[in-house]
Amino acid sequence: MKKISTLFVALLAAASMSAKTEITLGEWSPWGATTTVNGNTLTMSEAWAGAGNWQANDGKCADWSDGDYLELDVSNCTGSFNVAIQYNDGKTVDDKGNPAIVEALTTTGSISEGDKVCYVKLNGDNSDKVIQFWLQSKAANISVTVDKAFLVSEEEYKAYLAEKSKGEQVAWEGSYDFGTKWDTNMSIDASKFATAKSGATFTFTYTVGSEGYAQIKICDSNWKALASPKGQNEWNCVSLDMSGTTYSAVLSDEDLTTIKAGGMVLQGYNSTLTKVTFTNPSTDGINSIQATKKVNEGATYNLAGQRVGKTFRGMVIRNGKKYIQK
Repeated sequence: MKKISTLFVALLAAASMSAKTEITLGEWSPWGATTTVNGNTLTMSEAWAGAGNWQANDGKCADWSDGDYLELDVSNCTGSFNVAIQYNDGKTVDDKGNPAIVEALTTTGSISEGDKVCYVKLNGDNSDKVIQFWLQSKAANISVTVDKAFLVSEEEYKAYLAEKSKGEQVAWEGSYDFGTKWDTNMSIDASKFATAKSGATFTFTYTVGSEGYAQIKICDSNWKALASPKGQNEWNCVSLDMSGTTYSAVLSDEDLTTIKAGGMVLQGYNSTLTKVTFTNPSTDGINSIQATKKVNEGATYNLAGQRVGKTFRGMVIRNGKKYIQK
Protein backbone atom coordinates (compact mmCIF):
# COMPACT_ATOMS: atom_id res chain seq x y z
CA MET A 1 0.00 0.00 0.00
CA LYS A 2 2.83 2.36 0.83
CA LYS A 3 4.42 1.83 -2.60
CA ILE A 4 1.12 2.55 -4.37
CA SER A 5 0.63 5.73 -2.34
CA THR A 6 4.15 6.94 -3.13
CA LEU A 7 3.63 6.22 -6.82
CA PHE A 8 0.30 8.11 -6.79
CA VAL A 9 1.93 11.17 -5.21
CA ALA A 10 4.77 11.02 -7.71
CA LEU A 11 2.32 10.91 -10.62
CA LEU A 12 0.43 13.87 -9.22
CA ALA A 13 3.66 15.80 -8.86
CA ALA A 14 4.68 15.02 -12.42
CA ALA A 15 1.29 16.08 -13.75
CA SER A 16 1.44 19.38 -11.89
CA MET A 17 4.76 20.35 -13.47
CA SER A 18 2.94 21.54 -16.58
CA ALA A 19 0.43 23.70 -14.68
CA LYS A 20 1.09 27.41 -14.89
CA THR A 21 0.39 29.75 -11.99
CA GLU A 22 -1.36 32.89 -13.26
CA ILE A 23 -0.39 36.20 -11.72
CA THR A 24 -2.96 38.94 -11.29
CA LEU A 25 -1.79 42.04 -13.10
CA GLY A 26 -1.75 45.14 -10.95
CA GLU A 27 -2.36 48.73 -12.02
CA TRP A 28 0.24 50.14 -14.37
CA SER A 29 2.12 53.20 -13.12
CA PRO A 30 3.54 55.33 -15.98
CA TRP A 31 6.97 56.83 -15.34
CA GLY A 32 5.81 60.12 -16.82
CA ALA A 33 3.74 61.80 -19.51
CA THR A 34 5.61 59.95 -22.27
CA THR A 35 3.81 56.71 -21.37
CA THR A 36 0.07 56.25 -21.95
CA VAL A 37 -1.80 53.42 -20.25
CA ASN A 38 -5.08 52.04 -21.62
CA GLY A 39 -5.99 48.95 -19.61
CA ASN A 40 -2.97 46.70 -20.13
CA THR A 41 -1.84 48.44 -23.32
CA LEU A 42 1.26 50.60 -22.92
CA THR A 43 2.19 53.23 -25.52
CA MET A 44 5.52 55.08 -25.25
CA SER A 45 6.01 58.31 -27.21
CA GLU A 46 9.74 58.49 -26.42
CA ALA A 47 12.62 56.05 -26.10
CA TRP A 48 13.38 54.86 -22.55
CA ALA A 49 9.85 55.64 -21.33
CA GLY A 50 8.27 53.00 -19.13
CA ALA A 51 5.64 51.79 -16.70
CA GLY A 52 5.70 49.56 -13.64
CA ASN A 53 3.24 46.92 -12.50
CA TRP A 54 3.22 46.87 -8.70
CA GLN A 55 2.90 43.43 -7.11
CA ALA A 56 3.56 44.15 -3.41
CA ASN A 57 0.43 44.72 -1.31
CA ASP A 58 -0.30 45.82 2.26
CA GLY A 59 3.41 46.25 2.97
CA LYS A 60 4.19 42.68 1.88
CA CYS A 61 6.14 41.48 -1.14
CA ALA A 62 4.64 39.07 -3.67
CA ASP A 63 5.80 35.46 -3.38
CA TRP A 64 6.75 34.10 -6.80
CA SER A 65 8.85 31.21 -5.51
CA ASP A 66 6.47 28.71 -7.13
CA GLY A 67 8.15 29.45 -10.47
CA ASP A 68 11.53 29.76 -12.12
CA TYR A 69 10.48 32.28 -14.80
CA LEU A 70 7.95 35.03 -15.29
CA GLU A 71 6.05 34.47 -18.54
CA LEU A 72 4.31 37.47 -20.12
CA ASP A 73 1.82 36.74 -22.90
CA VAL A 74 1.71 39.85 -25.09
CA SER A 75 0.04 41.06 -28.28
CA ASN A 76 0.30 43.98 -30.71
CA CYS A 77 3.98 44.53 -29.93
CA THR A 78 5.27 47.17 -32.35
CA GLY A 79 8.83 47.64 -31.09
CA SER A 80 11.52 46.52 -28.65
CA PHE A 81 11.13 46.74 -24.86
CA ASN A 82 13.28 45.99 -21.85
CA VAL A 83 11.50 43.96 -19.15
CA ALA A 84 12.66 43.76 -15.54
CA ILE A 85 11.60 42.25 -12.20
CA GLN A 86 12.57 44.03 -8.98
CA TYR A 87 12.93 42.52 -5.52
CA ASN A 88 13.53 43.24 -1.85
CA ASP A 89 16.26 41.56 0.19
CA GLY A 90 14.19 40.99 3.33
CA LYS A 91 15.94 43.85 5.17
CA THR A 92 15.73 47.12 3.24
CA VAL A 93 12.67 49.31 3.94
CA ASP A 94 11.46 52.74 2.81
CA ASP A 95 10.60 55.71 5.06
CA LYS A 96 7.21 54.13 5.78
CA GLY A 97 8.70 50.82 6.84
CA ASN A 98 7.60 48.96 3.70
CA PRO A 99 9.94 46.68 1.73
CA ALA A 100 11.99 48.77 -0.71
CA ILE A 101 13.46 47.82 -4.08
CA VAL A 102 17.08 46.64 -4.05
CA GLU A 103 18.34 47.42 -7.56
CA ALA A 104 21.21 44.93 -7.46
CA LEU A 105 18.76 42.02 -7.30
CA THR A 106 16.92 42.95 -10.53
CA THR A 107 16.54 40.35 -13.31
CA THR A 108 15.88 41.37 -16.91
CA GLY A 109 14.54 40.22 -20.28
CA SER A 110 13.21 41.77 -23.48
CA ILE A 111 10.35 41.83 -25.99
CA SER A 112 10.68 42.64 -29.70
CA GLU A 113 8.29 43.57 -32.48
CA GLY A 114 5.84 40.79 -33.26
CA ASP A 115 6.62 38.74 -30.14
CA LYS A 116 3.79 36.85 -28.46
CA VAL A 117 5.59 35.76 -25.30
CA CYS A 118 8.45 36.90 -23.07
CA TYR A 119 10.32 35.02 -20.32
CA VAL A 120 12.32 36.62 -17.52
CA LYS A 121 14.43 34.44 -15.22
CA LEU A 122 13.53 34.93 -11.56
CA ASN A 123 16.11 35.71 -8.90
CA GLY A 124 15.92 32.36 -7.13
CA ASP A 125 17.17 33.69 -3.81
CA ASN A 126 14.62 36.50 -3.69
CA SER A 127 11.68 35.21 -5.75
CA ASP A 128 9.53 35.24 -2.60
CA LYS A 129 10.15 39.01 -2.22
CA VAL A 130 8.95 40.50 -5.54
CA ILE A 131 7.95 44.17 -5.51
CA GLN A 132 7.17 44.97 -9.15
CA PHE A 133 7.98 44.31 -12.78
CA TRP A 134 8.26 46.98 -15.47
CA LEU A 135 8.52 47.54 -19.22
CA GLN A 136 10.70 50.19 -20.86
CA SER A 137 10.66 51.18 -24.55
CA LYS A 138 13.87 51.12 -26.61
CA ALA A 139 12.45 53.49 -29.26
CA ALA A 140 9.82 56.19 -29.62
CA ASN A 141 6.19 55.68 -30.63
CA ILE A 142 5.86 51.96 -29.91
CA SER A 143 3.31 49.98 -27.91
CA VAL A 144 2.53 46.57 -26.48
CA THR A 145 -0.38 44.89 -24.71
CA VAL A 146 0.37 42.61 -21.75
CA ASP A 147 -2.48 40.11 -21.84
CA LYS A 148 -1.55 37.71 -19.04
CA ALA A 149 1.28 36.84 -16.67
CA PHE A 150 2.30 33.41 -15.35
CA LEU A 151 4.92 31.71 -13.22
CA VAL A 152 6.44 28.75 -15.06
CA SER A 153 9.03 26.12 -14.24
CA GLU A 154 12.45 25.65 -15.81
CA GLU A 155 11.05 22.55 -17.51
CA GLU A 156 8.20 24.50 -19.10
CA TYR A 157 10.59 27.18 -20.33
CA LYS A 158 12.92 24.60 -21.87
CA ALA A 159 9.94 22.86 -23.49
CA TYR A 160 8.96 26.20 -25.05
CA LEU A 161 12.47 26.69 -26.42
CA ALA A 162 12.58 23.13 -27.75
CA GLU A 163 9.27 23.53 -29.56
CA LYS A 164 10.19 26.93 -30.92
CA SER A 165 13.54 25.66 -32.20
CA LYS A 166 11.89 23.32 -34.72
CA GLY A 167 11.82 24.28 -38.40
CA GLU A 168 12.60 27.66 -39.94
CA GLN A 169 12.29 30.58 -37.56
CA VAL A 170 11.85 34.21 -38.53
CA ALA A 171 14.21 36.56 -36.69
CA TRP A 172 13.06 39.63 -38.63
CA GLU A 173 10.67 40.39 -41.49
CA GLY A 174 9.84 43.66 -43.20
CA SER A 175 11.46 45.89 -45.83
CA TYR A 176 14.70 47.74 -45.14
CA ASP A 177 16.35 49.61 -48.03
CA PHE A 178 20.07 50.13 -47.35
CA GLY A 179 20.44 52.59 -50.22
CA THR A 180 23.78 53.26 -51.92
CA LYS A 181 25.74 55.27 -49.36
CA TRP A 182 26.60 52.77 -46.59
CA ASP A 183 25.13 55.25 -44.09
CA THR A 184 22.21 53.20 -42.74
CA ASN A 185 21.94 50.09 -40.60
CA MET A 186 19.30 47.94 -38.98
CA SER A 187 19.47 45.84 -35.82
CA ILE A 188 17.82 42.61 -34.67
CA ASP A 189 17.36 42.08 -30.94
CA ALA A 190 19.28 39.25 -29.25
CA SER A 191 16.01 37.69 -28.03
CA LYS A 192 15.19 36.76 -31.65
CA PHE A 193 18.10 34.30 -31.65
CA ALA A 194 17.37 32.66 -28.28
CA THR A 195 16.47 29.28 -29.84
CA ALA A 196 19.29 29.18 -32.41
CA LYS A 197 21.51 26.12 -31.99
CA SER A 198 25.02 25.21 -33.01
CA GLY A 199 25.11 24.59 -36.76
CA ALA A 200 22.03 26.73 -37.51
CA THR A 201 21.75 27.97 -41.10
CA PHE A 202 20.99 31.70 -41.37
CA THR A 203 19.21 32.93 -44.51
CA PHE A 204 18.95 36.56 -45.60
CA THR A 205 16.23 37.29 -48.18
CA TYR A 206 16.72 40.38 -50.32
CA THR A 207 16.06 42.27 -53.53
CA VAL A 208 18.72 44.27 -55.38
CA GLY A 209 18.68 47.76 -56.88
CA SER A 210 19.86 49.15 -60.21
CA GLU A 211 23.59 49.44 -59.38
CA GLY A 212 26.07 46.91 -60.75
CA TYR A 213 26.61 45.07 -57.48
CA ALA A 214 24.95 44.58 -54.06
CA GLN A 215 26.39 43.69 -50.67
CA ILE A 216 25.52 43.16 -47.01
CA LYS A 217 27.70 43.26 -43.91
CA ILE A 218 26.72 41.09 -40.93
CA CYS A 219 27.92 42.50 -37.61
CA ASP A 220 27.56 42.11 -33.86
CA SER A 221 25.96 44.81 -31.69
CA ASN A 222 29.25 46.75 -31.67
CA TRP A 223 29.31 46.91 -35.49
CA LYS A 224 32.18 44.42 -35.65
CA ALA A 225 31.80 42.09 -38.62
CA LEU A 226 31.12 38.45 -37.78
CA ALA A 227 33.99 36.29 -38.97
CA SER A 228 32.14 33.17 -40.12
CA PRO A 229 29.77 34.29 -42.95
CA LYS A 230 31.17 32.86 -46.19
CA GLY A 231 32.21 34.97 -49.17
CA GLN A 232 33.44 38.06 -47.32
CA ASN A 233 35.79 40.46 -49.07
CA GLU A 234 38.62 42.44 -47.45
CA TRP A 235 36.08 44.88 -46.00
CA ASN A 236 34.10 41.99 -44.46
CA CYS A 237 31.20 42.53 -46.87
CA VAL A 238 29.31 39.70 -48.59
CA SER A 239 28.57 40.13 -52.30
CA LEU A 240 24.98 39.20 -53.14
CA ASP A 241 23.97 37.26 -56.21
CA MET A 242 22.39 39.87 -58.50
CA SER A 243 20.09 37.26 -60.04
CA GLY A 244 19.20 35.62 -56.71
CA THR A 245 17.04 36.45 -53.71
CA THR A 246 18.72 34.72 -50.76
CA TYR A 247 22.13 34.40 -49.11
CA SER A 248 22.72 31.62 -46.55
CA ALA A 249 25.54 30.86 -44.13
CA VAL A 250 26.19 28.67 -41.08
CA LEU A 251 27.58 30.82 -38.27
CA SER A 252 30.38 29.58 -36.06
CA ASP A 253 29.60 28.79 -32.43
CA GLU A 254 31.58 31.89 -31.44
CA ASP A 255 29.54 34.18 -33.71
CA LEU A 256 26.32 32.50 -32.62
CA THR A 257 27.14 33.10 -28.95
CA THR A 258 27.88 36.76 -29.78
CA ILE A 259 24.54 37.51 -31.45
CA LYS A 260 22.56 35.54 -28.85
CA ALA A 261 24.10 37.82 -26.22
CA GLY A 262 23.96 41.18 -28.00
CA GLY A 263 21.94 40.88 -31.19
CA MET A 264 22.86 41.49 -34.83
CA VAL A 265 23.49 44.69 -36.83
CA LEU A 266 23.21 44.67 -40.64
CA GLN A 267 24.55 47.15 -43.17
CA GLY A 268 24.21 46.98 -46.93
CA TYR A 269 24.61 48.53 -50.36
CA ASN A 270 22.15 48.56 -53.27
CA SER A 271 19.96 45.99 -51.53
CA THR A 272 16.69 45.81 -49.65
CA LEU A 273 16.45 43.22 -46.89
CA THR A 274 13.03 41.57 -46.50
CA LYS A 275 13.59 38.66 -44.11
CA VAL A 276 16.18 37.05 -41.81
CA THR A 277 15.58 33.43 -40.77
CA PHE A 278 17.50 30.56 -39.24
CA THR A 279 16.97 26.81 -39.29
CA ASN A 280 18.49 24.56 -36.66
CA PRO A 281 20.05 21.23 -37.66
CA SER A 282 17.87 18.20 -37.06
CA THR A 283 18.82 15.98 -34.09
CA ASP A 284 17.66 12.64 -32.74
CA GLY A 285 16.59 14.27 -29.46
CA ILE A 286 18.46 11.76 -27.27
CA ASN A 287 20.60 14.39 -25.57
CA SER A 288 17.66 16.67 -24.85
CA ILE A 289 15.70 13.82 -23.29
CA GLN A 290 18.58 12.98 -20.98
CA ALA A 291 19.11 16.65 -20.13
CA THR A 292 15.54 17.19 -18.96
CA LYS A 293 15.60 14.42 -16.39
CA LYS A 294 17.07 16.70 -13.71
CA VAL A 295 15.43 19.95 -14.76
CA ASN A 296 13.09 20.00 -11.77
CA GLU A 297 15.62 18.66 -9.30
CA GLY A 298 15.19 20.67 -6.13
CA ALA A 299 11.57 21.64 -6.87
CA THR A 300 9.18 21.25 -3.93
CA TYR A 301 5.65 19.77 -3.99
CA ASN A 302 2.92 19.26 -1.39
CA LEU A 303 1.25 15.90 -0.88
CA ALA A 304 -1.38 16.78 -3.50
CA GLY A 305 1.36 17.00 -6.10
CA GLN A 306 1.21 20.80 -6.39
CA ARG A 307 4.42 22.78 -6.67
CA VAL A 308 4.90 25.05 -3.63
CA GLY A 309 7.27 27.84 -2.66
CA LYS A 310 9.48 28.68 0.27
CA THR A 311 6.61 30.02 2.39
CA PHE A 312 4.60 26.75 2.36
CA ARG A 313 4.47 25.04 5.75
CA GLY A 314 3.93 21.30 6.18
CA MET A 315 4.85 17.98 4.60
CA VAL A 316 6.54 18.36 1.18
CA ILE A 317 8.25 16.19 -1.43
CA ARG A 318 11.61 17.20 -2.86
CA ASN A 319 13.76 14.98 -5.12
CA GLY A 320 11.47 12.05 -4.36
CA LYS A 321 11.80 12.34 -0.56
CA LYS A 322 9.42 13.65 2.09
CA TYR A 323 10.35 16.54 4.37
CA ILE A 324 8.60 18.81 6.86
CA GLN A 325 9.04 22.39 5.71
CA LYS A 326 8.84 24.82 8.64
